[in-house]
Amino acid sequence: MFNERDSPKNYNDFLTVRFLLASKMRPLLLLLLSDREYDLNDFREELDKPSASILHGLKELERINLIKKNFKKYSLSSKGVLCSASLKKLFKDLYIFEINRDFWLNHSIESIPSESFKNTYLLKDSVFVESDEHNLSKSFTRYLELLSNCGNMEIILPIFLEEHLEIILENLENGDNLLLITNEEVLSSLKKSKYYEDLVDFSKNGQVIIRKVDYDLKIFLTICDDFMSLSLFFKDGLFDNSCFILNEYSDGIKWARILFKKFSEKSIRAL
Repeated sequence: MFNERDSPKNYNDFLTVRFLLASKMRPLLLLLLSDREYDLNDFREELDKPSASILHGLKELERINLIKKNFKKYSLSSKGVLCSASLKKLFKDLYIFEINRDFWLNHSIESIPSESFKNTYLLKDSVFVESDEHNLSKSFTRYLELLSNCGNMEIILPIFLEEHLEIILENLENGDNLLLITNEEVLSSLKKSKYYEDLVDFSKNGQVIIRKVDYDLKIFLTICDDFMSLSLFFKDGLFDNSCFILNEYSDGIKWARILFKKFSEKSIRAL
């Protein structure tokens, strides 16, 4: 959904975007030139395409002032540098959806703020952890293994899970910290559980902070120093514990922390 600032009517260069994406050759040429100058032989070696196809694409890019030619060498114009950078970001953003297409198509993403999709390229090194017919608990078991070695924890918790809470308490006993965001329903279950008094005690010494939101959460996010994991709900509202996206790189963890902050800003302290 576009807000007023992002409305399509505020963009006056959609013709250039359409022109670039309507061809396989033009974006390839533009992206290659973002790294260095090329001559025709360089393009032929890199693309393994006939000269006629390459020259046609180069002339089209030159016609709209995205590239320039100096003797036999081609390079980006100032406008081309900007377009190439935007194109790179677009392809990086789309890559994560392409490699995990079923995950994104089959789950609800409405709870994820639209701003978070503007930097999905940070998730580029993610892996998809999924259960199979031979081991239905494979995904959740892997998650619990990761959590048990987590260290300090930032968690968006949309459901009440006893196994999950037991490991969290073990981590807290080892001196780790927990910043938890949940909703009223899960918080109510926590208060009725055998774990709540321990959480209160850890809260008193500063190890635990619990915050709550006043709406249903449809995202299960865990962030530690060494990994982030993301699980979602099916579109029918049921939680899917059979798969999650795992990222153990700094960029992926950065993306998760940005997302966590968005939820934190709309929450209030509950413990």
